[in-house]
Amino acid sequence: ARHVMQRASAAEAVAERVSEVIARRTMRPVFQPIVDLSSGRVVAYEGLVPVFATLIASGRVRDPEDPRGTFDTPHGLFRITSKHITHTMDGDHAVDGPYSIEDVPYVMYFQLAFALHSAFWHNSFGHPRSHGCVNLAPDDARWLFEWAGPTLPAGWHVIFPTETDPGTWVHIHGETPE
Repeated sequence: ARHVMQRASAAEAVAERVSEVIARRTMRPVFQPIVDLSSGRVVAYEGLVPVFATLIASGRVRDPEDPRGTFDTPHGLFRITSKHITHTMDGDHAVDGPYSIEDVPYVMYFQLAFALHSAFWHNSFGHPRSHGCVNLAPDDARWLFEWAGPTLPAGWHVIFPTETDPGTWVHIHGETPE
């Protein structure tokens, strides 16, 4: 129980620090998911209050000596740059071969091709598994998608942030377990 409390205290401290930085930058209430790669979890905060938590599958480390064999999830503070009800996720540069998955649900890009999204093709949440994205179970991805900004109007397939409806901040930290 002590270990859990220490982790909770550390997560709360991170949330508080990040919330303060974001609030100073934006002068708005802070809604943010914090992804902890070390524990394989995401916690969604409204201000300092956790409102949702679940396991994730982050980028995996195949060979620490070979950067081409490593699929790190980026660390840092990002904003959601677009949200898609579904999107094709593909790549031909992966060392495990090319891949293409059509109609991946609840995709929220936060840096280039990196996104938080549903992963219906595996159940390895809580463990590194992806090509660098943050994978979520389908129901969890839907909850986070509906909660995070920008708000997707009914009937729309994709939305980009605007000044009046900016993308939600996403904070990613921790070390991916090998």
